[in-house]
Amino acid sequence: MEEKVLKKLTECLSAGVEVALVTVTNALGSSPRDVGSMMLVDKNGQLIEGTIGGGKIEETAKADAAICIKENSSKSFQYELTLKDSEHSLGMACGGAMEVFVKTFAVKDRLVVFGGGHIGLELSKVAPMLGYHLTIVDHRPEYCSKERFPYADQLVCWEVGSKPEINLDQNTSVVIVTHGHLYDMESLREVIHSNVRYIGMIGSQNKIRHCYGELMKEGISEEKLKAVYAPIGLDIGGETPEEIAVAIMAEVQAVKYGRSGGFLSR
Repeated sequence: MEEKVLKKLTECLSAGVEVALVTVTNALGSSPRDVGSMMLVDKNGQLIEGTIGGGKIEETAKADAAICIKENSSKSFQYELTLKDSEHSLGMACGGAMEVFVKTFAVKDRLVVFGGGHIGLELSKVAPMLGYHLTIVDHRPEYCSKERFPYADQLVCWEVGSKPEINLDQNTSVVIVTHGHLYDMESLREVIHSNVRYIGMIGSQNKIRHCYGELMKEGISEEKLKAVYAPIGLDIGGETPEEIAVAIMAEVQAVKYGRSGGFLSR
């Protein structure tokens, strides 16, 4: 059974699902499961795989695991299967005691980059160093390969007009740096209604005004478009792809931490 739990854990981590692994580390007396027994729990306290014995002890551990996920903490818990008036008693007459360790696995922040050109390539070097799960999206197979992007976690060769198979959630930042304004606009159209943390798009003020004008004709609100960071990046100077990539990631980080991106000494 533990093999199934570990296999499911691997699947959850690959899919970016927040989970907690609950492992029995000590068992005394009439405990329902032996040391080493495991279960996998999601952020809502629902059992994904495995068991540590069922009943009240498992329900209590599931609830504790959900709290750990919410707090992004890992810790040990003690449960007594007794009627004693004690801190760890579960009000049960079975006797025995159990200790479990809850190990949480938090979701990585995601960076989705539309565009596998020069800037996308430089972003693919910086983002993994900052701990991002990196997705590169491009419609050109030669710009969406493992050879070009060895550090990418996901490569999506997107046929424009179809839905790109990407995960967009509140831990996701989207960077749009394609090779043409039509592809930039199509990319923005795909993500504008998502609940991502950040959307940034490269381009001049004239290009951005044109793109926004076209999208508003389609019914996309001005309020939605004003939330997009465009032109993209902090104003730190430089014009090479490497320098632009640093400016973009600096802005992504500033938004992540709720900072203005100004000088600390001023």
